[in-house]
Amino acid sequence: MIADNDWERDDGGDKFLDQTRVRFAPSPTGSLHVGGARTALYNWFFARGRRGSFVLRIEDTDVTRSSPESEAGVIADLKWLGIEWEEGPDRGGDYGPYRQSERKHLYRDFALELLDSGKAYRCYCTPEELEKRKQNRLSKGESAHYDAYCRKLPKEKLSEFEKEGRPSSIRFITPDREFVLDDIVRNEVRFPTEMVGDFIILRSDGMPTYNFSCVVDDHLMRITHVIRGEEHLSNTLRQLMLYEALQVEPPRFAHLSILLDRARAKLSKREGAASVSEFRKMGYVPEAVVNYLALLGWSPGDDREIMNKEEMIRDFSLERVAKSGAIFDIEKLDWMNCHYIRTLDLNHVFSLSLPFFAETSLKGADGETLKKILAATRRGLVKLADLEYHVSIFEGEIPPYEPDALGLLKEASSTQVVSSAIKLLEASVVSSKDEARSWLMAVGRETGKKGKELFVPIRAALTGKIHGPELPDVVEILGRENCLRRLKHAIGEAL
Repeated sequence: MIADNDWERDDGGDKFLDQTRVRFAPSPTGSLHVGGARTALYNWFFARGRRGSFVLRIEDTDVTRSSPESEAGVIADLKWLGIEWEEGPDRGGDYGPYRQSERKHLYRDFALELLDSGKAYRCYCTPEELEKRKQNRLSKGESAHYDAYCRKLPKEKLSEFEKEGRPSSIRFITPDREFVLDDIVRNEVRFPTEMVGDFIILRSDGMPTYNFSCVVDDHLMRITHVIRGEEHLSNTLRQLMLYEALQVEPPRFAHLSILLDRARAKLSKREGAASVSEFRKMGYVPEAVVNYLALLGWSPGDDREIMNKEEMIRDFSLERVAKSGAIFDIEKLDWMNCHYIRTLDLNHVFSLSLPFFAETSLKGADGETLKKILAATRRGLVKLADLEYHVSIFEGEIPPYEPDALGLLKEASSTQVVSSAIKLLEASVVSSKDEARSWLMAVGRETGKKGKELFVPIRAALTGKIHGPELPDVVEILGRENCLRRLKHAIGEAL
């Protein structure tokens, strides 16, 4: 008999005392979906806020679809988000192994215990036989549940199958009664009788089914709270049945609402970038993605929108998680990403931007120059991938002129400003932002121009655009000789 859990509770069973253990259990069959990332974050916030443990478990029993590459990708995405775990396949722990494919012996032992106690039985039905009987039931207007054929077979027939060496799975006998779930997010959920038929817990190849492996692992790993998406709510009935049969106390469940697209359909990987790796490649920063995902279905109780991880951990509560689906708004994420690019420590943003600089012709520039370019351009970036457009003003000797910039340069007042800028720059030493400001002010005094009439023509001449970084930054990065070359070329283009 499996020993009862020895977890202690307070508040009538609502909270575990100083031993909260949660898990995130992805299947390594593809990229980490943003819905899965939000689930991981909520688990992590919950564990950290209660000084508990966060466990990473890899559910790789789907042998045909699981791959080491997908597992490595999921782990990389979680680390990019800043999520840390105390136990997992990459660092071990007291309750490992942490890959289900390495725990098959445990599932077999538990399945045999249920078999020996009469709560499960061997099923020798072939896939063809199962499908034939299923269609027969459906034709009669009956449910598609397994008809418990092998449970009713006499011992002689079972022995005959054994002698034949016929492969067998192990099926669980479902109790004929209603089950009730006290869900932290959804409150009381009732599962009616006959919602499921006898179900397989161990396949003929020795691999466990999802629901059985979850129950065994969550029990052995002493998981106290299961926080997961509402698509798993239908699995909970089978899991409650198994916990009861094994005579162990189930963890508390909290089922999160799904993420929706703008059409209020389930957010799919087919709907643009719906995976963490895609957002990473597009130039979103992890702080923005974490902040945005955290607020998709949870509120801190006030109108805060910009929050750091420490605040989210401190204020997170499952009681504030919404029951209804949250709409994924890419424009809101863009706004938040833009904020973080502008306000995060420059060195941190620079480290995140290096892969995007590598896609530009400036990839050979030294680090200090690139950092200056980032400092000058980051206020105009929505995503780090936008660097390719914004850094183009620093590429080559002469920038290409956008139509509106070229049109502006042909105006007489612009020609006057640029000509004055050339004359004063030739007579000046301009190698810093402060010296660049002094030069620009001198041009203004000589021409009588100020504001846009002064700065936009010079910007157009130096960058080929009428919008962009602050001019002193541009001048410092380009250098005096390059600025002179561009200003003189602009006069030639204007005339």
